[in-house]
Amino acid sequence: MKAEEAYKAELKQNDIDHHTPTAGAMVGHIIANLLIHTLKINQAKFFAKGQASLFLEQHADEWIRYEQNEFNQLNRILVNNGESIPTITDQFKEYTMLEEDGASKYEDDQDQLFALVKDFDTQILFITKAIALAQKEAWPELNASLIEFLAWIKEQICQSQNFLGHELREGLYTREGLYTEEDDDDGDF
Repeated sequence: MKAEEAYKAELKQNDIDHHTPTAGAMVGHIIANLLIHTLKINQAKFFAKGQASLFLEQHADEWIRYEQNEFNQLNRILVNNGESIPTITDQFKEYTMLEEDGASKYEDDQDQLFALVKDFDTQILFITKAIALAQKEAWPELNASLIEFLAWIKEQICQSQNFLGHELREGLYTREGLYTEEDDDDGDF
C-alpha cells in the first residue's frame, strides 16, 4: 500500500472510531488538547502581569513538561497498540476542544490563569470518558496512564483555584462521573 492510500485508510478509520467512539479516538482528543494547552500555558507565562504571573512563573514550566511527557506517553501507548494518532496541524485543530484567542494574552492576569484552569477542567471530560472506554475495551496500560493524568489535573485545578481565591468547582462545568454514553447521542465530540 502506498503512503497516500495508507493515510486515506487511516483517515477513514479515524472517522469510524470518532463516531463509535473508541478509547483510542477519545485519547486523540486528549492528545490534541495537550498540544494546544501547552501553547496556551506558554502564552500566559509570557504575557500575564500581576499576581497570577508569579503563580505561572512557579508552575507553567512544570505544567508544560508534564503535559509534553503525557502527550508523548499517550502517543506511544496508542501507536504500540496499532492506533492512529494526530500528527498534523489540521488534525490537532479538528480534535482539540480548547479554544485559542491571540487577544487573550492582553486579558487580566487572573482571567488568563482561570482560562488555563477551565482547560484543565475540559480535559477531565475527555479523560473520564477515555477511562470508561479503556476499561470497557480491556486496555489496562491506557487506563492506568489516564487515571494518573486525571489525578494530576485535579491537583493543578485545586492549587490554581486556591490561588485565585475560588471554591474548587467555581466557574467550572465538568464533574467526574456526570458524563455518560447516553449524554453523547451520536458518539461524536
